[in-house]
Amino acid sequence: MTKPKTLEQLRAEKERAEAQLLQEQHKLQRLEQRKKHYEKGERKKRTHRLCNLGGTIESLAPEVKDLTRTEMTELMEQIFSLSEVQRAVRHMTITHISQANRERELKADGTISSERHAD
Repeated sequence: MTKPKTLEQLRAEKERAEAQLLQEQHKLQRLEQRKKHYEKGERKKRTHRLCNLGGTIESLAPEVKDLTRTEMTELMEQIFSLSEVQRAVRHMTITHISQANRERELKADGTISSERHAD
């Protein structure tokens, strides 16, 4: 039969448990901060990408600067409903995915190509 613990032993166990709890709380806090940092970085990347796309559209058709958001949405819907545009988007997507897969395979082989950076 186990011997009952003394009050001193119980206090020592309590202190160890509280210290461990505090460590785990700090660990959780650090992980939450890291998550926020990564999410913030993803938002910044998205914002940057969207601004670049908007700038490209404005450089190709400066007249769109005066359109409202609703008018711009209608214009994009009209453009993207055209069969030629849908084919072009599909083609570009397939080409992009193929290129990304080739690069992934090259990296897996350890033979990283610099052909993409030659553009």
